[in-house]
Amino acid sequence: MMSPRQRELRLAALELISKMGHGHSGRMLSSIDLIEGLYFGKENERQIFKHKPNMPQWEERDFFVLSKLEALPALYAVLAKDGYSVPEVLPVFPNRKVPGVEVTTEEHAYGLCMAVGMAQAIKMDRLNQHVFCLVGDYELDHGKAWEAIMTAAENKLERLCLIVDENDPRDWPIQERFESFGWKVIKLRDAHDTDEIVYGYMKARLTLRKPTCIWAPTKKSAGVPFAERKPEYDDAIFSEAELQEIKSILI
Repeated sequence: MMSPRQRELRLAALELISKMGHGHSGRMLSSIDLIEGLYFGKENERQIFKHKPNMPQWEERDFFVLSKLEALPALYAVLAKDGYSVPEVLPVFPNRKVPGVEVTTEEHAYGLCMAVGMAQAIKMDRLNQHVFCLVGDYELDHGKAWEAIMTAAENKLERLCLIVDENDPRDWPIQERFESFGWKVIKLRDAHDTDEIVYGYMKARLTLRKPTCIWAPTKKSAGVPFAERKPEYDDAIFSEAELQEIKSILI
């Protein structure tokens, strides 16, 4: 069952895609709950993800790095809902000029490489911060992604949490590969359930002496029944008529 906030964020992100004229609705919707759970998740009324919307450059903040480029409208919607000063005109790729966006990139897996570098700096400086990085499962086909993953394990970057949005299940032993490299793997059963997502982040924060991978099996177009799991909607921009139908479902 979706919460009112999950419904609101879905509609806001889809309207952003329509407004921008660029986007991948199905692939974006598979990620939106993972981002929402990070920014709004709490344990005993304390934020799981340390940040201050009114102070985007707060020196003690945790970092969220978006490596999965298709999920950018979801991040914009979450930042706006959380109180960040999101501008009216938004870039179609992650750009640090937008408050709350930590890395500028137009390349897949680049965000993952940057996240590992940030986690290395945090360890070297002995800072009390964490780095969370969202990647799409297809990014694990890139050699540079595995170079970064191995570097994180070799350096025991315990303050790094990699969230893998697996919206295209394949018969691959990726989880075992992460574990063989020295990562802790937390597999979610329902990567659209906020309580389970938040619990996964909480466990990741408590992990010591190794980086954490949260393996998140998701559904493309999650929350939009007529489009869910249908490939023709993976990279779609919904029409005005479809948006009206979605509004009737979500509101």
